[in-house]
Amino acid sequence: MTGKVLSTVGGICRVYSDGVTYNVIPRGIFRHENKNIVAGENVIFDDEEMVIQAVLDRKNYLIRPRSANVDLMLITMSVVEPELSQELLYKFLTYANLNGIPAAVLFTKLDRLTDFTELDRLTSDLEKLGIKVFRLSPEKTEVIQDLQAFLSEKTTIIMGQTGVGKSSAINLIDPQFDRKIGEYSRALGRGKHQTKEVILLPYKNGFIGDTPGFSSLELEIYKEDLAQYFPGYNEHYLQCYFSNCLHQNEKQCKIKEEIEKGNLSKEGYEVYIKLLNSLDYKQERYKKWKTI
Repeated sequence: MTGKVLSTVGGICRVYSDGVTYNVIPRGIFRHENKNIVAGENVIFDDEEMVIQAVLDRKNYLIRPRSANVDLMLITMSVVEPELSQELLYKFLTYANLNGIPAAVLFTKLDRLTDFTELDRLTSDLEKLGIKVFRLSPEKTEVIQDLQAFLSEKTTIIMGQTGVGKSSAINLIDPQFDRKIGEYSRALGRGKHQTKEVILLPYKNGFIGDTPGFSSLELEIYKEDLAQYFPGYNEHYLQCYFSNCLHQNEKQCKIKEEIEKGNLSKEGYEVYIKLLNSLDYKQERYKKWKTI
């Protein structure tokens, strides 16, 4: 039989096939070859011996949150507690582009926000880039319905910091999921973990993945590669006059021209510069620079 791995805990894989969930174990060869099976894997298994016989080829693989065969990243950000971080948001979006996975953004806790000026600007900036944005609160049933339709027939990973409301959002999408909801600690300035591992939940011919929260994410790229994956920059970075343009102080920079025209946001550019400064040059370029 074929099925999809919903979760892996303690060497046991929960595999979903034709509306039934099976608890199976990988064959010994997977352990001997140190092959990790993660949520989202498509597998062939024996429903009598309850053993996974083969893992089918992945279309993608995420190190964090650890999962495979993802169709959509739903990047979840709260507008309060924890405070909305544009730097983290753009980093998540860059991470999605780096892995070749479409992304959408879900803002939560809007019922606790009093001034929408900054959120409206950010929403407009993202929508200009073609990024789908959902602004969720319990009383906005039309947003919930739009989100339900958008997530159907996809394997979606919901990712974000601890305490932003990922599990709460899943419960609004389908109350039958009844995910445990963590509390936000004002003293610690972060949420408390409830979800310990990636868990896929079957939903409308697809799956919704609840994931552990995290706030730190390393982008394994070099300075020269950042614009290729930074939201909105991939359409323009090759049009700069200098082929090695980093979009800082270089002349005839297409990225900076688009910012001046208002097609790319100045706030997004500030995040780009922060991320750029956190990355290393490619080794080849560094060696060349050292010899000058």
